[in-house]
Amino acid sequence: MKETDKKIGFLINPVAGLGGRAGMKGSDDAARCRKALLAGYEKSASCRAEECLKELKGLSMDGWRIYAPEGCMGADVLFKVGIPCEPLENSRIGSLDEETSREDTLYFARRLCGMGMDLILFCGGDGTARDICEAAGSNVPVLGVPAGVKMYSACFATTPCKAGEILKRFIQGKETSFSHREVMDLDENSLDELAVSPTLYGFLTVPDDKVRLQRAKEAGTSEEEEAEVLAAEIRAEMKEDTLYILGPGSTTYRVKQMLHGTGTVRGVDLAKNGRILRADADERTILSFLDREQKAEIIVTCIGGNGFLFGRGNQQISPLVLKKVGKSHIRLAVTREKLSGLGTRPMLVDTGDLETDRYLAGYYKIRLNAKEEIIYRVQAGADALLS
Repeated sequence: MKETDKKIGFLINPVAGLGGRAGMKGSDDAARCRKALLAGYEKSASCRAEECLKELKGLSMDGWRIYAPEGCMGADVLFKVGIPCEPLENSRIGSLDEETSREDTLYFARRLCGMGMDLILFCGGDGTARDICEAAGSNVPVLGVPAGVKMYSACFATTPCKAGEILKRFIQGKETSFSHREVMDLDENSLDELAVSPTLYGFLTVPDDKVRLQRAKEAGTSEEEEAEVLAAEIRAEMKEDTLYILGPGSTTYRVKQMLHGTGTVRGVDLAKNGRILRADADERTILSFLDREQKAEIIVTCIGGNGFLFGRGNQQISPLVLKKVGKSHIRLAVTREKLSGLGTRPMLVDTGDLETDRYLAGYYKIRLNAKEEIIYRVQAGADALLS
């Protein structure tokens, strides 16, 4: 290696996304993460990072050096994929089983910035993006690999493999433009409030090819009246003796409010015969109900601006849940306002399982009200090239 080699820093938040299938709204709380691990839920961030890095397979790294924390915060995944790197030693971090914290993220992010990186690739969620923003500001180019639960920030590629494609083009020296992209997050202590909106925490400088980065979550809309009408339509059409898996979001919450019992704004709730049976269900609870029910349907909305149906904030509705219910029993509760925000772009799915994502792809009927419906396209995020 030569002193003139360019440098890439690589950093993983190992617990990012851990709370998704466990029914948590994020992974910022260390105690809840430990509880999810004890319940048998597994860390998934390293798998998401691996999806990204596989895009570099066969690519010459001549003229480049990659630096990463040793162990589970980066180097382990690079070595697994077969990409050479220079590990940064830290006696606290070693194996995949050891606990990490945001202090570790901040420490390594600052260390990488001080080493003069040409780009820092990080894998995590909105909380990780906030830490990177605190450490790096907008002075060092960064790129986020999506691995979290909520994912409202615009510094992430739409999927891990899209992040890999951006990184590959950057390493190949292809012409790259950069833009300041929002870092946004929700306060996990306020997630039961209907009107809570993401807070803007700053901006990161990100390589922007105009097609592979996700947009920031819309902070507010004027769609309340339309959402009320849509929710009433959905409630009127709910069948007896059918288990309903109701995803998070303001539109689906309005449906939950029309049922007996108390539903959640940003959780996945189970309902049957006009009653909430279980609020804030995790993946295992949903699967146990499905084992007992003959008929089930899923009702979800999409994240405004990005258009993600699955894989952002509703990971409890996992690939196994989706296949058990079947794509023909999925209803999209999407208002005209949200559709207009997408323009002509498809809605996306990014469940962490490409086979499931491609199974869910296709055209879906969306009822806007009693008289209007449209057909809209859904794509696997890994396959979509957005305009």
